[in-house]
Amino acid sequence: MVAPVEPSPFGRQVRRWRSVRGMSQLDVAAAAGTTSRHLSFVETGRSRPGRDLVLRLADVLAVPLPERNALLAAAGLPAAYAEHDLGSSELAAVESVLTQVLARHEPYPAWVVRRPFTFLRANQAAEALFPGLTALTPEQVVGLWFGPGPFRDSVQNWPDVLRAGIEALRRDALATDDPQTLTLLRRAEAAAGQQPTAGSPRHSDSSATSPVVCPVFTIDGQTVRTISAVMTFDAAVEVTTSQLRIELMFPADASADTFFHKLTRH
Repeated sequence: MVAPVEPSPFGRQVRRWRSVRGMSQLDVAAAAGTTSRHLSFVETGRSRPGRDLVLRLADVLAVPLPERNALLAAAGLPAAYAEHDLGSSELAAVESVLTQVLARHEPYPAWVVRRPFTFLRANQAAEALFPGLTALTPEQVVGLWFGPGPFRDSVQNWPDVLRAGIEALRRDALATDDPQTLTLLRRAEAAAGQQPTAGSPRHSDSSATSPVVCPVFTIDGQTVRTISAVMTFDAAVEVTTSQLRIELMFPADASADTFFHKLTRH
């Protein structure tokens, strides 16, 4: 009896990503421009993949940049994507964008976030709305956002915001298959299990008419309706840049606009 051939380290990673994406060997091979036979040989280590094939497989499997470097390393190949720290000369252009967006978004809140939940920077309005957020660990941010406390107590449409937040975190976990993101998702789901469901809003005056699920706050007795957008570097070919996003909060009506203009004057 012939013993089954064990996959190579590279093959194990490809199989994991195929499982995450729900794609068969044939599906991946066809999309990557190779044969299922060759892909089978590559996965078992009978054939060594070249750099071009590894990158084509990564494209087909939508593998995030850091994990693409890991795929290349498992195949015995050098990394394809550089990684630099914010503040380095290599990311000067990215730094300029971040600085300009945060400053020009005033008096509305904006945060620079690195995947999965590390808040790196905040503008003056963001710091006034949620002081100290950039000093928290990702686990602490999840506890603040999804657990009981002052944030939840200030949000009128909490069940809807909770559900949308968990769905966003779940999509991120599915897209990246990142262990830390998966752990944070489990933490958020555990907290959500103790909260009201989306079908039982705390107030009749919720965000049901908004095209986007965003918090409707009660702050000092005033209703503050918000709408948010996320800015990313979609064409990033550098690891740190690929993990960055800028969270932009806007007023959803004139009353909220007045609130934010007054917020940073105090």
